[in-house]
This record gives sequence, C-alpha cells and structure tokens, in this order.
Amino acid sequence: MSKKQLLLQTAAQMIREDGISQLSLERLATKAGITKAGVLYHFDNKANLLRQMNELAIETFEKRISDHISDGPYSFTRAYALATLDDVDHGDMDLVAVFISSQEDATSESIWSDVSTGWDERFAADGPDQDAILKLRLLCDGFWFAVLYGYSESFKDRAATLIREACDELIQGGL
Repeated sequence: MSKKQLLLQTAAQMIREDGISQLSLERLATKAGITKAGVLYHFDNKANLLRQMNELAIETFEKRISDHISDGPYSFTRAYALATLDDVDHGDMDLVAVFISSQEDATSESIWSDVSTGWDERFAADGPDQDAILKLRLLCDGFWFAVLYGYSESFKDRAATLIREACDELIQGGL
C-alpha cells in the first residue's frame, strides 16, 4: 500500500471514529506517524484530502457495482445491493463514513450529489417496478448506517440475508 493510500485510509478511519470536524492535516500526520509536510506532499489542504477520499470511496463502490453487473432483470439494482454487502465484507466501513460525513462538507456533498444523480438515472432505467427498486435501495442504505453505527453481528447477518432475498425476489418478479 502506498503512503498516499495509507493516509486516505487513516483519514477515513479518523472520520468514522471522531467525525469530519476533528480531521486536520496535523492530526492525520500524527496518527499516520509522519510529518505534516509528508501529508502536504500528497494533499494541498483538507479540502483536497476530502475530495480525494470521496473519489476513492466512489471509485471503490463503483468498481464493486461493475463486478456484480450480470444478465437478468434489475441488473444495476442487484449489483448495487451486492456491492453494499461487499463494503461490509471487505471492512470498508471507513469509506462509508466518508460518504455519510459528506453532508458536513459542501465540496464533498456536491461530489456525492452528482454520483447519486447518476445512480438515480441508472435505477430509473433498471426496470419497470420502481417501488421494488426503491425498497431494495432503502434496505441497502439503511444497512450501511446500521453497520456503521455498530449493530450486532447477528443483525448484520440477518440484514444481509434480507438484502440477498430481495435481490432474488427482483429476479423472480416481485418484492
């Protein structure tokens, strides 16, 4: 892992643990065990750091969606749901915290708003039963929040099962 990737992951962990308002380049340097100049080598300022963290979170999630695109009905919706489960399976809840915290930073909020608009378009084109799509999307989004805020393992397992069952129901024609 490169030093830049380590800094991005450390910053995401700091946001998850302490909130975006507590993130500073100095605190990041201390937590990562490098000088502030070392952080500044990769990120001009906090805004640049946040932008790159959001881009990493989006890139990671979009890659997972692409990995799950398959033939059949509601391909994007199902891929979105399975990518959501991947976030938890791969321990990327720090990146989810970046997304959730984006509401506190105008630039980050704008980045996610653009991505969300693109997802909305893909959901709208994904199949005729828009209510079924919305139900699965809300289940996934709620899953992110619940896992991020520390729900139990048994909850995560049951919720993941419900998401997989909802994907199967979409294929069969009803949710």
